[in-house]
Order: sequence, then C-alpha cells, then structure tokens
Amino acid sequence: MTLSALISGICWTVTYFCLVYRGFKDKSYGMPMVALALNFAWEVTFSFIFPPSNSGIALTIINIIWCLLDMGIVITLLKNGYQYFKEEYTFSQNIFYIFFALALLLSFGIMITGATFFAPFDYFLGDTFESAKFIAMIQNAVMSILFVRMFYARKKNGHPIEGQSFYVALTKMIGTSFTVGLTSITDHPDNWKFIAVVEVTCIIFDIWYTIVIWRELKSNHINPLKRL
Repeated sequence: MTLSALISGICWTVTYFCLVYRGFKDKSYGMPMVALALNFAWEVTFSFIFPPSNSGIALTIINIIWCLLDMGIVITLLKNGYQYFKEEYTFSQNIFYIFFALALLLSFGIMITGATFFAPFDYFLGDTFESAKFIAMIQNAVMSILFVRMFYARKKNGHPIEGQSFYVALTKMIGTSFTVGLTSITDHPDNWKFIAVVEVTCIIFDIWYTIVIWRELKSNHINPLKRL
C-alpha cells in the first residue's frame, strides 16, 4: 500500500465515522443519497466481488471497514432521510424507498459491469481493481459536487448543518485529494490531463463545502473544532 492510499484510507474512515455519529446524534443523515449509493456499491463490489489482488491485505481491510461504516450511513438515511425529501420533492415515503433501491441497483450495475469493461484496456493492466480506481476517481468528483448541492438544499429549508461537521468536510477533502490526485497521477504519469481536471473539480467543490460548513457553524455560534 502506498503512503497516499494509507492517508486516504485513514481520512475517509474518519469521514465515515463522523457521518455515522452525526447522523444518529442529529437524527439526520450526512451523505447525499446518490453519493451514498455509489459509495456503498463501490465498497461492496471491490471488497467482496472484485477484491484488490495486488494491493495487499491492508487495502482489503480498509475497504471492508469503509463498507461497514457505509452501512451505518445507509441506516441513518433510511431512518431519517424521508423528512428531507418530503420537504424538497413532496413525494411519498414509498417513492423515497423505491428511489434509493433503484439508486443502489444502478450503482451496483455501474460498479460490476464497469470493472470488467475497463479492465481489459491496456491502461488498466487487465486488473479490475485498476479500473475500480478510475471509477472511484469519477465518483469522487460527483460526490464533491453533491455535498455542496446538499448543503444549499438544506440551508434553503433551514437545517444546513444537520448530520454535518467541519471534520466531515476536512477529512473528506484530504481523503479525496490523495485518492484522486497522488495515487492516480503517480500510477499513470503520461495521462495526467484528464486526471488533473477531475482533481481540480474535487478540490474546488471540497474547499467550497469546507468553507460553507465552517461559516455556517460559526454563524450558529458553534465552534467547528468542537463538533465531531
């Protein structure tokens, strides 16, 4: 395991733990539904269906830890998520559950078929986990945008910090930077332009999200450093 992968693994583990903690404490959920579906599908697929064959046991363990923590986030979404969707979209609770089930189903389809589709290309060295890293790179950019979108949707409805903390934003930003940037660029130094665009997208939206969470906590007279 590379140093960048280790740093990313630790940071994302902290992110997930904080999201689970705040979700139960605030009776909310902290990861956007589509991001959560993609995330959960990625971790299950590349922990159990296509585990990393050449990256050692440490990466497999991290993936399994992420998968277990993601299950906690899924529980907070199922317990507390409908109230937010009812405010924003006014559809029924059954539609809410159907929407999440479809998001999960399609996300698993993307992961399973994507891994086998990309792997045969020379760029991915015939390794499904190499293609998994590419999928994760795109997924991280989508997630970074969705977190900012979720903040403003909740702010409009009067509860922008429920399920959120500065540590979620900070560790997510660091974890994403190491996942998308250092690992991918060092693995494929001759194909940096597309990777750089994805990295810049993640950085812009992660910094944006970190700043707005910090400011919102301060405006609510909450010390961001004391809120896990």
